This record gives sequence, C-alpha cells and structure tokens, in this order.
Amino acid sequence: MKQPLIQMILLLTLLCLLVGLVACNRESEQILSSEQTVPITTEAPRPLPEPGPDRLELDGTDLGPILLWDGYEYVSLEVLRTPLDLSLTELGDLTLRLSWEGESLTIQDGSKMFERPDGQQRPLSTGAPVLKGRDGWYLPVESVSILWGRVSAYDAENAVLRCLDLEEGPALRLNGAEAGASFLLDGVPILDLDQLLALTGAEIGDVPEENETSTLHLITNRHSLTVLAGSLWAELDGEALELPVPACVSGENWDLPVPLAEALGCVVWEDAEAELIEVWQATEGPELWFDGTGMRSYTCAEVPCAALTALTEAIGGTLTPRGNGIDLTVGDHKLFFQTASQHVVADGTPLTLPIPVLPCEEQLLVPVEPIAEALQIPKLEGEALVFSRMEPRDTVVWVDGRDANTYGIGEDDLCLRLNDVFFYTSNEPVFETNSVEFTALGKRIALTGGSAEALADGEALKLSAPVRTDGGTWYAPTELLTALGLTELEDPELDQIYYTHIVRHEDLKEGYRIPVLMYHAVSDDIWGIPELFVSPSSLEKQLQALTEGGYTAITFEDLDHIDEIEKPVMLTFDDGYDDNYTELFPLLKQYNVKATVFIIVNDLGKNHKLTKAQVKEMSDSGLVSIQSHTMSHNYLDGMSEKQLIHEHYDSMIALARITGKQSFVLCYPTGKSSGYSRNITAEYYEYGLCMGGPCWVTGDAPYRIYRYYIPRKTTVETFLQYLEG
Repeated sequence: MKQPLIQMILLLTLLCLLVGLVACNRESEQILSSEQTVPITTEAPRPLPEPGPDRLELDGTDLGPILLWDGYEYVSLEVLRTPLDLSLTELGDLTLRLSWEGESLTIQDGSKMFERPDGQQRPLSTGAPVLKGRDGWYLPVESVSILWGRVSAYDAENAVLRCLDLEEGPALRLNGAEAGASFLLDGVPILDLDQLLALTGAEIGDVPEENETSTLHLITNRHSLTVLAGSLWAELDGEALELPVPACVSGENWDLPVPLAEALGCVVWEDAEAELIEVWQATEGPELWFDGTGMRSYTCAEVPCAALTALTEAIGGTLTPRGNGIDLTVGDHKLFFQTASQHVVADGTPLTLPIPVLPCEEQLLVPVEPIAEALQIPKLEGEALVFSRMEPRDTVVWVDGRDANTYGIGEDDLCLRLNDVFFYTSNEPVFETNSVEFTALGKRIALTGGSAEALADGEALKLSAPVRTDGGTWYAPTELLTALGLTELEDPELDQIYYTHIVRHEDLKEGYRIPVLMYHAVSDDIWGIPELFVSPSSLEKQLQALTEGGYTAITFEDLDHIDEIEKPVMLTFDDGYDDNYTELFPLLKQYNVKATVFIIVNDLGKNHKLTKAQVKEMSDSGLVSIQSHTMSHNYLDGMSEKQLIHEHYDSMIALARITGKQSFVLCYPTGKSSGYSRNITAEYYEYGLCMGGPCWVTGDAPYRIYRYYIPRKTTVETFLQYLEG
C-alpha cells in the first residue's frame, strides 16, 4: 500500500515539473515571437493597406500605387508574381512559401524575417512586417531590394519609385586602366560618381538645399549637367537628355548610367568578345591642322586624336572597308585600322598606337601624331598641332614688286602665302579659327580653310586647290590674285610669275582732264642737249607750285580712282637718266610727289643712265612708276612685226625681272609710231605716249596720249599754264 502511494506522488511531482517546463517554454517563445511579429487579434479583421500618392516600377514595369499601412510602404505579392516569375504556396493560414528561378523562402504573417530552406533567418525589412490581408499577402517595398537585389531610385518629379536590377557585368577599363568588374543596372553599364568625376574632370555644382539628396549638378569646361535621382531625364546644357535607366542615389553615393559619361565627352564601347567595357575620356583637344585644313581634335588619356574621316578628307585620302577593319590610302601609303585595337598595319609594318582606335559619335578617333608620322606628314613647330606636306616650290611669284615664295603639294599645286599679299588690304584681315576675310583693291575676299572656293564680293570663285592654313599662315592658289584684279605675266625662262595692279583703259571713267608733262634729265651738269636738262632748282620750284596749287601728281596706277582726285597731273621722265635717281628721286620724296620714268632697257647701267638697282629702289618706293621706253629707243614706225615684238614684249619682261611688276605703259621713242606699230602696242600695253599735243582726257585714244614738253627754260608761270591744261 505504501509503495503505490509513493509512486503516485512521484508521478504527480514529475507531471508538475513537465507542466512548468512547458509553461516556461511557451512564455519564452512568446517573448521571442513578440520581437519579430505583430500581435494578431481575431476580434476584428485587419484593415487593408491604402493606396498612397507614389507609384512603383519594377524593371520598367508599372506595378501601380505603393500601398500604405501603419506608416509603412507595401506592395502586393500578386503584382510581383508575373514580373518576378514567382510561385506562391500556402503552408497554413499564416505561412507562405515563395519560389523563383530555383530559389525559395518562407515568410509568416506579422514577421520581419524570412527563412531560407536551410533554416537560416534573415531580415525582411528594417521595420515593416509581412502582412496577410483578406485579399492576399503584402510585402514591405524595401523587401524587393533585399530579396531580389534591386536598386531603388525615387523620382520625386514623377512620384515614382523605380526598382531596377543591379548585377555584375563584364570587366571595366577606365582610360585603359583595369577597374574590376562593371555593374549593370537593368543591363545598362553604370559608373559611380567618383569614377565619372575622375574621367570627365567635372566638378560638383551647387543645388538648392531642399534638393541636396535628390539632385546632382556637374560642371565641366564645356558642359553643365543636372541629374535627378530616379528620373529618366537629365538636363545637358539646358536641353533634355533621355536616359535608359535612372540615376540612383544612396546617401552620398550615386550610380550613374554610362550615357551620362558619353554626354560629358567620354567614349564608351563594349567588346563582347573580350567581355570588356571600355570608357575613355575624350575632351576638346588642341588646335589641329592637316595640310591647311583645320579640324576638331580630341584628347584621350592625354593623347591628341582626330576623327579618321575628317583627317582622310583633309589629306586627300580614301577609306575602304576591309574585313573587320578599314583601309586608309594616301598616295603610296596604306594603313589598316580596327576598332578598339591599338595595332595598325602601316605599309605592311605593324605599328602600335598609344591608345586604341576609339569609336565616338559614329566615327573613329585615331591618335594623330603616330598616324601623321606613318604617312610621312611632317609636324611643324608651334603651339598648335600642325601637320603639313606643303613644301617650297621653285616658282617665284612677284606681287606688285614684292617677291612671294610659293608652296604646294605635288607638281600641279602652286600656292602662295596670303601673308605676303596682305599689304593690299585696306583694313586689318579678320581671322577666325578656320576662315579669314579682308578687303583688297576694293574687293571683299572671304576664304575658308580646306575649301576650294572663295568669295569675291559675295560671288563664288572656284580655285584650283583648297585654301590651307597652319593656324597662323594662310596659303591660297595663285589665281586668287587675279580675282583681286591683278594681271598675270609669266616668265618661263626664269620660272617666275608677275602679278601687277594694272588699270585697263577700257575700265577708265571718261571725261577727266589730266595734263601729262614730259621731262628728261634733271641736272645742272649739262653733257648733252641743253633743253633736255631741267635744273633741280627749277624742278623744285615747279613741285612747290604744284603742291601749293592743290594739284596731285599721279601715275597710271592711280587711274582706277581718278574720280576721287580733284586736280590730277602726271609727271613723266624719258630715257632713264641717272640724275632721275640722284636729283629727281630726293625731290619726289621731299614733296611726296609721284612720277613715271620710262626706261630704255639696253641703256641700263651705261654712262649717265640708271642702274638696275636704282630702278628697283625707285619702283619699290611707291613714288616712281617704271614703264617701258622700248629695248633700243629706235623708231617703231618702220619696224617689222618681229622687231616690234622684241621692243614691246622683251622690254616688258626685262623690266618685270628688275621691278617685279609688269609695265603696261609704252612711251614711243621720239614720239613716233604708226597704225601698225600701235596695233602691236595694244597687244602688250594699255597706253601709248606721244610727245607734243593737247591735254589728255580719259576716254580719248589710249594709244595716242600727248604730253606738254617741259624744257630747261620753262618758267613757273608757263608750268602753271600747262597744269591748267
């Protein structure tokens, strides 16, 4: 009896212990559960989340309004099923299994955790629990980023929260340096803010304080870029820029789509075969010229580059696709390029470039210096990058007495430096980066580097070769001089060309009276016919009377503006005596008076006659016009055609070789001529001068211009009578 009682007491004691342990365990579980779940009451059904003002996008798909409950943001699992390919399995009234792409997890109503298949639990959100409503399950919006690796970006402007897929992409290189793996935002490569700043040299600009966390303003030396977090639009230099994915911001860290780098001048491409994304900084480069054509240049990793098409056009080459690359042919040279390759084949020899061939804005950028070297195009000294095959030519061009060296590319290309003819300009030439305008001899000329067309007074002028410039010195085909109105005279024997400002008689304004005075020697040392020797003192008095009387001494070169001269007069001196240099020339300079001296070519350098050096000096002064008095000073009215051509043409060439100018006025020896000889004169000259006769009136016979003879005994009074015509 006693033993069964003891056993019963022991069993009751054990039972009490078990009950206590169970109660204690339940209390512990309740405490643990209370930290991860929301208390559930069955007294009243839980209210459903309400739609908020913002919408939710997942990988570009609009999932509708974001739902709000108890201050937290939610999304229905039903709207996530299709875009995430979810499978939902109820494991009880309060438990749900989610499965997708071989992954699964379990969630419970009211819990802030999820459970993996291995039993490990992880946070589902930072504050909001899972909810099971009457119409289904709801997850905190932030769970989308936690569970499926999406990056969230809120677009305040459009009230949209965008959740985008961020995944590891191929290798990334920045300016040729390895930068680890790239990241893709919904398949689009992204850069973080530090990478973009390093690549573009941009600086972060100010934004309104209320927008500091949602707005990024970047400034470079060429661009201004404003980016809004979550927005598919940015603003570049005041213009809207559409983005494939929005910029995302977390704290101070921005994830920026690569198209923003391209907008700021970077070159981006993906080499699928090498599983590589390349990003290169392409900023505005230095001033660049190839064979006189200016073009846009870029700087990539401190290497000057240019567009292959622009370079090819400038140097007269051709581009031909071949296989997976392209051939550049220039003369005897051929280069083969491949996109993204640093290796070029130049005339059959491998050449390594400092950077790869870069695709940029639907064209290829190539390093200019190694390419120019491979094509044997020399680089000129100076601050700008100037590459030119322009070489000095043997032909010498004279522009109204000034010798100008010639240049060209190839045998048929003959150009001169425009700087050598700017003395004609009536105003300072206006230079732009690739153009110049100037007015010369009354014509407005506009030139563009690389163009074979000029504008002369607004009318198009075709040129035999393009205008070229190295950024400071301009080159143009010599026919530009004829467009200015200069007359061309070739000297094949010396390989020289003379361009001279000649006033043609058919262009003269008619009806202007011009007294033409005839002198010979100016000296008191009379060694010949006394009447021909005007005393220097007498001539000085005449020049004084001329200037005091308001007369202007002109030459035939001034006839194109005769309407601007109130009282014109011409002083002419025959035969070319040396005292024209020793006595006359100083007086002309003293009184700033012009005169015309007619030279007998065969007498140059003889006793009492001018030397070639003296003739050149007087011609260069601008005060003395050197014209022809034939070769021999023999009568023209009895000569044969051959003799006449010799006297006319050969004297013209001989004087051009001395002065650099074409003579266009002939003084008949002793004033004698014939109808036949004057016909020959008209073939080579614009005017022919006789001796005694009436005052010349423009528009009258240009080959019978008469002059007033001024002998030694002429008084000032008589001189003034001649001036009155």
